Amino acid sequence: FHDWYRFVLSFPPHLVRHYLDDFNVGPEDPVLDPFCGTGTTVIEARRRHLSGIGLEANPFAHFASSVKIGWELSPDELLLAAQEIAHTALGILAAQGIGDNAPFATPHMDIPLRRLDPEAEQLLLTHSISPLPLHKALVLLDCLNQHRGARFYQHGLLALASALVFKISNLHFGPEVGVGKLKNDVPVVSAWLAEIANMVNDLRVVAGEAYPPAVVHLADARNARAFLCPASIAAVITSPPYPNEKDYTRTTRLESVILGFVKNRAELRSLKKTLLRSNTRGVLVA
Repeated sequence: FHDWYRFVLSFPPHLVRHYLDDFNVGPEDPVLDPFCGTGTTVIEARRRHLSGIGLEANPFAHFASSVKIGWELSPDELLLAAQEIAHTALGILAAQGIGDNAPFATPHMDIPLRRLDPEAEQLLLTHSISPLPLHKALVLLDCLNQHRGARFYQHGLLALASALVFKISNLHFGPEVGVGKLKNDVPVVSAWLAEIANMVNDLRVVAGEAYPPAVVHLADARNARAFLCPASIAAVITSPPYPNEKDYTRTTRLESVILGFVKNRAELRSLKKTLLRSNTRGVLVA
């Protein structure tokens, strides 16, 4: 489940497992991560049949962690739906003379390629994704968006986010996000299907088994009392904001913009104001 989408700044799952053992956290002990990120603590708690609760202020990270604890979806339903969506997307690309698994050698073609809205495009790191892979991704996203509201939709969206960052884009992490070697063309639909296959395999492992509820709230950790009852948490396992000035929106910028979580500079500025940073005041630690 962790591999459904990996946040480059997240801590390793084995660290959470170690602390759950070390603190002797039992089945009746709810576990909280007030800076949830993409859900490492909540996932590990649920795997141990513990009640996991997360708070996360970044909309995309909240989305990712919420999907990663969505284990009730039928794996067969997800696989069949993804195959049908991929077939539709490949048909559209083929009609445009574009193959998914036979990359073009040059970046210039006589085909009008899809682009992001200019306001959204300005938010991306320059050259973070090449024109043709972006076009393919937007065609696939359109096909996926025809199924908004379906039970598999959010899983499909997260699979696309993961493929975008780690297979389709030109990004590299070291640990700061930057632009590496430019890819004129890469497989997009097949990269997405590979991510779907990983999800399907994991869902088969937990199919038919009952797990306690887990939830991740889109929330500021400074407002935890709005989501938690007094004396309701037995253990807190978290990684708070780094002591240096770090722009957490930059790490998830590509997927947030392409998938529509952030659409313009005004929304980005508003989001940054809600995130804790090293110089944020007013944090109560009890």
